[in-house]
Amino acid sequence: MDWSGFRERSPLAGGSIYRSRGGSILVSAIGEGPPATTHGPKREYQPMQRPRRNDLHQLDVYRCALELYRSIGQMVEGFPRGEGDLRSQMRRASRSVPFNIGEGVGKRGRARAAAYEVALGESKELIVALDCVEIDKLASTEDVVAAQDLADRISAMLTRLIRSAETEHG
Repeated sequence: MDWSGFRERSPLAGGSIYRSRGGSILVSAIGEGPPATTHGPKREYQPMQRPRRNDLHQLDVYRCALELYRSIGQMVEGFPRGEGDLRSQMRRASRSVPFNIGEGVGKRGRARAAAYEVALGESKELIVALDCVEIDKLASTEDVVAAQDLADRISAMLTRLIRSAETEHG
């Protein structure tokens, strides 16, 4: 896919938005500008183990959402027995973020923005849940901060995608 068609600096994510000639959108925040968070040092994205050919896997926001899902899954495995509700809630929210990003990619205009807004809400919910995890000392502060940084980065990219989809709608 040719991503040279359009480039716009993203002040929220510290990166850029690229729009292909076919209308697909790629948001990139890696290596450009300051991180979009104040929770701690920026955590680098770890790529998936096998190569992907789907356009969805080209989206930085989608890859970051999968990494957040992995991170939350590992974190909640260490929760004690009595935290089943929080474990379930965090798994559901972390799974919803990439699902709704994927749904949004397949839509246009207002429907696309609506799917991204759901993903944004779930990402923000995870930030709150992670605050609770830190207060209750259910995971290390380092793990909580890293997950919140990733959720903040995803939220910033989603905010930019929502604006772009709404502009596209008119």
